[in-house]
Amino acid sequence: MANNIPIGSPVRTQAIVNRYFVKAKKNLGQNFLVDQEAILGIVHASDIQEGDQVIEIGPGIGSLTEQLLLAGAKVFAYEVDEDLPPILKNELPDKIGNDNLSNRFKLMLKDVLKADFKTDLAGFFDLTKPVKVVANLPYYITTPIIFALAESDLNFESLTLMMQKEVAERLVASPGSKDFGPLSIAVQTEMHAKIALEVKNTSFMPRPKVDSSVVVLTSLNDKPDIENRKHFNWVVKMCFSQRRKTLNNNLKNLIPDKEQRANLIHKLGVDPKVRPEDLTISQFIVIAKAIPLKQ
Repeated sequence: MANNIPIGSPVRTQAIVNRYFVKAKKNLGQNFLVDQEAILGIVHASDIQEGDQVIEIGPGIGSLTEQLLLAGAKVFAYEVDEDLPPILKNELPDKIGNDNLSNRFKLMLKDVLKADFKTDLAGFFDLTKPVKVVANLPYYITTPIIFALAESDLNFESLTLMMQKEVAERLVASPGSKDFGPLSIAVQTEMHAKIALEVKNTSFMPRPKVDSSVVVLTSLNDKPDIENRKHFNWVVKMCFSQRRKTLNNNLKNLIPDKEQRANLIHKLGVDPKVRPEDLTISQFIVIAKAIPLKQ
């Protein structure tokens, strides 16, 4: 379908909403992005080049999808809302340059948290080459998605994710900050995180209560030595199980023996009353290595 008005413009979005009687579903955390400047800002932040392989999570009615395709990307999208595929089929352009849409875009009705990326993408992406993830994430499921991506074995070049501003600040937080926690550590042991742009709540329909941020995550060249990623993330979460308590208190469930706890804290070179947010990532790696793997 050819249309000179971008899907992400307020007038086109409203027309699509009226035509298909579609409503943003609260239970799926849907908010349609109707700010073309913000959409193009996301595409720019993700540095899309001709031929880039992009996973999109939650394409919605295609506002961001359309611009990713026009920028030269090949897009594989995960969507859980069964009402949206016909809209995407009708509203996205039939041709992208000289290419048919079917050669550049594939939609899978599937929860991304249940994705087997290598199986899902086989035959559409060249898995010998890296992929980018670009997404406007639902607020309620942002953290699980980021953890799932961080723990997957897919070769990511970058993740460009729009999320609640508060979550974005946790991703980029440093030790000693109130925002520093399990999410910060899980991401920063794998990737460099930076906030690329802010998006006001007025850029969405319906309008959420909070503003958003776009975070760009790129793979670290020199990753820390973490033997078992899931075990490490679990240990970190346990250390933060009660943020207001000291590290010593939070370690009780992991190391019941008082002397062993004292020895570990001494090895870390910190005060027993230190709080978990004041530790460095290197110190969490030491803790994880001292905790036996869960059977």
